[in-house]
Amino acid sequence: MARELLGGFMEAVWVLLAGIINFILGGLWYALLGKQWMSAWGISEKDINRKDPTPYLIAFIGSLWAAYGLFLVIKHIQPKNIEELLTIGVGAWLLLFVGMGAKHYAFAGKSLNAFLIDYGLDLIGFIVMSLIIWNIS
Repeated sequence: MARELLGGFMEAVWVLLAGIINFILGGLWYALLGKQWMSAWGISEKDINRKDPTPYLIAFIGSLWAAYGLFLVIKHIQPKNIEELLTIGVGAWLLLFVGMGAKHYAFAGKSLNAFLIDYGLDLIGFIVMSLIIWNIS
């Protein structure tokens, strides 16, 4: 029983770590691509309220949520090698995130550049989180 508790605790720690790293990756990504992102979305620095914690909180919770969902998929499928793992990570991104997200960008009339910046981050995030989570499953 103690071994099961410790195993569950360590799984939670690794999932939390994957979510935190994904969140940090987002901060770095938009620090590098912020001007292009704002241009693609048609907004300026004045439109962004950096003092409002809500978007950051939602991004953090979303990162944890995605890490946990990815953990469940990886734990269930149990990839045997890195190729299988990347198929899961990239496949989840492509088939679920991109598949569902593309319609929102299309109906909002947002540019392909906006889509590529946002979903490029998610692709890298899914790969990184998959590699982290794979260590525990």
